[in-house]
Amino acid sequence: MWYHLIGISGVSMRSIGKILERQGNKVTGSDLKITGHSKDNIKTGVEAVVYTSAVTEDSPGWVEIEEAKKQGIPLIKRGEMLAKIVENKKVIAVSGTHGKTTTTAMIGLSLIKAGLDPLVIVGEEVPELGGTTYFGTGEYAVIEACEYDRNFLYLHPDIAVVTNIEEEHLDHYPGGLPDIIATFKKFSLQIKDGGTLVFCGDDKNASDMGSSVESKNISKITYGLDKGNQVNDLSFELQIPGDHNRRNALAAIAVSNAVGIEATIVEKAIESFRGAHRRFEILGEKDGVLVIDDYGHHPTEIKAVLSGLKEKYSDKKIFAVFWPHQFKRTLALLPKFKDAFSLVDNMIIKEIFFVPGRDEKLDISGADIVDLINEDGKNRAVFIDDDEKIIEYLNANLNSDYVLATIGIPPVYKIAKEYLGERC
Repeated sequence: MWYHLIGISGVSMRSIGKILERQGNKVTGSDLKITGHSKDNIKTGVEAVVYTSAVTEDSPGWVEIEEAKKQGIPLIKRGEMLAKIVENKKVIAVSGTHGKTTTTAMIGLSLIKAGLDPLVIVGEEVPELGGTTYFGTGEYAVIEACEYDRNFLYLHPDIAVVTNIEEEHLDHYPGGLPDIIATFKKFSLQIKDGGTLVFCGDDKNASDMGSSVESKNISKITYGLDKGNQVNDLSFELQIPGDHNRRNALAAIAVSNAVGIEATIVEKAIESFRGAHRRFEILGEKDGVLVIDDYGHHPTEIKAVLSGLKEKYSDKKIFAVFWPHQFKRTLALLPKFKDAFSLVDNMIIKEIFFVPGRDEKLDISGADIVDLINEDGKNRAVFIDDDEKIIEYLNANLNSDYVLATIGIPPVYKIAKEYLGERC
């Protein structure tokens, strides 16, 4: 079979491409980062075209969709392709607004340590897994189940994890939070007979949703730091700080209970786990300033990262550089950014990153977040949108009293690298 992947440089698409190749298929692909997009990429002989939700009528990749339609080539969405890949496996699907990558990695490492040799697909590079994919040949598949564009509804897992539920991806959920919760419930009801729903009892939305799932054929396990949860005891220290990561570890223990793996095996598997790429990733140190990078773009994720920083480096001040992602998301979540950055001593905010085909430019700016943060009169935030000027500002204002965190969409890590003197 010859598959062509539109957007093949994306993390999940790279994983799908590698798996398809290992299955003996021919795989080609296109992406703005490599070949660019053209109808000529849909060559004679292509038997199926796989595309992501990011490919819309307003994006460059759409010309390849149109050409595939013209040639009568089947079109397969990324989520549907992932479901096809794992359809003959016992699927452990990790869903939730936040924490999917870390939780998926922890569960995957636990199954590997238990000798179950699972297929593991995560949303970011994990050194302990050898990348984004661990090509196990056992009966289990551990995968991220993303709610974006309702992609997780293609899955019918044996075990489903719901880490938390919050407002996010509102462009795909016009009904807001009730729409999101209802979709997570629909996903949970797609668990196979005899399967298990694992959900975080500390998160009200996840707890309410999980409690409302009524099926005689599905068992439930609650986890969290609250003692009312079935799985609530984390008897070892993690390398990555924060209550959110402790909850992720408890999710891994809960899943291991469902699979029949002893908790001691989970401990051995994840006690030295240092996180995925761009998840509280330590990049280096300069003149006594430790530099950490994290992908967090939602206010809840940002607050969790900064809480972890304050926990781990309690004697340091926090300096953050934040690059907001998408105008529509920023406008919808604007009031929450003030609390998200409450632990920051000083920070720089860039202009909002525009995503062609998925976003629209609205009357909102990174400067509006600065104004919110500075309402307390402490003038902790400044708006700078030029990377060279940001580096100059950091060099002039940072000292060993601080830890520096770059937070947001992927390119923001380049600022951290350049501050450290590395070329990007």
